[in-house]
Amino acid sequence: MSELETGFRLGEVADLVRRRVLVIVPVALVGALIGFLAFTSAPTTYSATARVEVSADPTEVGGNGAPVPPVMETEKDLVKSDAVASSVVSKLRLDVENRSIRQRTTVAVADKSNVMQITFEAGTAKESQDGANAVAAAYVDSRKAGIASKRTSQLKSLDAEIKSNSEAVQSAQAAANAAKDPNDKAQAQATLAQANQTRTLALQKRAAVVAADPSTAANVTQLASTPAAATSKKALAKGVGIFGVFVLGALAAAWLLDRRDGLGGGRRRIEALLPSANFRIMPGSEGHSASAAEVDTAIDRLAVELVAGASPGRATSVLIIGAGLEPPVVLAEELASSLAFAGIPALFVLAGSTDRNLRGAQIVGSFADLLTGPSVAGPASLPEVAGHAATTTTAPGVTWLCPRGSAEASGLLRRAVVESLVTRAARERFEAVVFVAPSPSRTAAGPALGQWVERTALVVAADNRSQAEAAAAALVSADVRVTEVVWT
Repeated sequence: MSELETGFRLGEVADLVRRRVLVIVPVALVGALIGFLAFTSAPTTYSATARVEVSADPTEVGGNGAPVPPVMETEKDLVKSDAVASSVVSKLRLDVENRSIRQRTTVAVADKSNVMQITFEAGTAKESQDGANAVAAAYVDSRKAGIASKRTSQLKSLDAEIKSNSEAVQSAQAAANAAKDPNDKAQAQATLAQANQTRTLALQKRAAVVAADPSTAANVTQLASTPAAATSKKALAKGVGIFGVFVLGALAAAWLLDRRDGLGGGRRRIEALLPSANFRIMPGSEGHSASAAEVDTAIDRLAVELVAGASPGRATSVLIIGAGLEPPVVLAEELASSLAFAGIPALFVLAGSTDRNLRGAQIVGSFADLLTGPSVAGPASLPEVAGHAATTTTAPGVTWLCPRGSAEASGLLRRAVVESLVTRAARERFEAVVFVAPSPSRTAAGPALGQWVERTALVVAADNRSQAEAAAAALVSADVRVTEVVWT
């Protein structure tokens, strides 16, 4: 996308960077230097990894008689427990808290795997290797000790249960021996059988627990080897972060300077390019609210000043050229409305293409052919009374001429055509001929017409401020004398 949803264009950012390269580049270089120093000055870290295979708890059997697989998330938490950390501190005789051991330990488990990769970071290769092996051994010992403790507890519970079951069997046997009635004897025999079965199940369960070997619950499959020095992700992130902060700061400073330097478009640079031009800022162009009366007054003043200087038989020629792809038709229509209200006849000539509908505009196929026609203002008007000739004593109003194709194809860029058009417009009592053209860096209409008119006004709309400097430079290179720069 060339335009972001936040309302600015990527091209505008690029233009900002080009305009403020002397601000952004030095600050970015300083940020890069400080970030590099922060990265290189960070202490070197080493990380070693040991691998531990976690097997099922032999004291836990599922309903189908198969061992219950271990829950790896629970085992990962056990690796970073206080019990494991305390064992590591004691074994390695470290003068640190358990929290330090936990922070330097990371545990990773691949999907559908029961092998844990235990990584330990330290300032030296030996410390990281010993730390990883110590954590792995402490975890294995902790898991085995936990299962052994559970096994002892289960045996104690089963022994009590078997003792109770044996007493129940003896009681049932005595009741069966003492029974005389056949029905009572049968009932006593059933109770005895149930007691025997319960005791047998308890004995079988105890035998399974006795056979369970806690040493098979976990074992170290790979000891950590001596690691090489590794780049610290934290140090790298710190260096990149410092560089990013400086770049963002440089962009922010460039944006603030750009805003202070003339409506976000480098007005001082344009003033340097066009030292003889009059800079005019229309109400509301700086983002502040302006009343309709203020806007109308500014438009009226601009319109009168642009077309001033006309004399009998001589019309003022004006070029209104925009900084964007389309001609500044909106401002031109407002100027035309002001001139019409003031009673100043003006001929507006569109020297470009626009999607805006110009009401009452005359479509011109060839300006050269138009000069040989009856009038540059279009077909002659009908007479007020049928059969009488149309009156021509009234002064013309504001008229728009639009080429059917491009300005080049309609012959408008020929100097003889332009001068003849202005001369004939004066004969037909137009006081001004106003050409409206797009950016000089987009088409050749503006630079060509600007050499043959008396006044040239560069119009910088809000959407085209990033292109204003390029438009001004193009006019200067074409030897066009810009008399007005209008910020709308």
